[in-house]
Amino acid sequence: MKTIAHVISTIFQPLLMPTYGVMLIFVYTYFGMIYLPQFWQIILPAVLFSFTVPALLILMLYRMRIISDLSLKIRRERFYPYLITLLSYSVMIVYYFRMRMPVWFLMIMVASVVIMVIAILVTFTWKISAHMFGVGGLIGGSMAVSYFVERSNPYYMFMGLFIIAGLIGTSRLILRRHTLHQVIAGFLLGFLVSFVFVWGGTQI
Repeated sequence: MKTIAHVISTIFQPLLMPTYGVMLIFVYTYFGMIYLPQFWQIILPAVLFSFTVPALLILMLYRMRIISDLSLKIRRERFYPYLITLLSYSVMIVYYFRMRMPVWFLMIMVASVVIMVIAILVTFTWKISAHMFGVGGLIGGSMAVSYFVERSNPYYMFMGLFIIAGLIGTSRLILRRHTLHQVIAGFLLGFLVSFVFVWGGTQI
């Protein structure tokens, strides 16, 4: 069970969620048809700034012994990795802004930054699940895009996403990385912030 939990936690780690989100947008929205010629210009920055750069810098922190574990078990050690991710995400937003991406698309990325800021503040006093605010943000953003941009209800996709969220949450509990309250709080943080920000982006 722990081996499976480790695999799930690795495949659906928080740093990969923005990339998964952009790929989903290409699959189930009109965005995919309009911006298909620019696919690599859009997907590569997501991979670079939301995963590659933060992952390399966090690895550097580990090599420098600023953090003791790459899974960030210790709450007080999460500040610098979260800050690195926040700054890298901010660069990604500037890039997409200069590409003149739709406001709702930019709001998906802005929501990720806001979630990180809140997570940093929470980390001073409590440990919240980064895996769960990652998948919660993915689901919240996807729902907002479906309801307010596409005016559709791809319920099979949502069923799959909620199953994945359940698997991730269960994995974090099996590995004893978080309590049930931390898992639920992480999901609600990601979901609510992403949904509200993307909805706001559709109103501009």
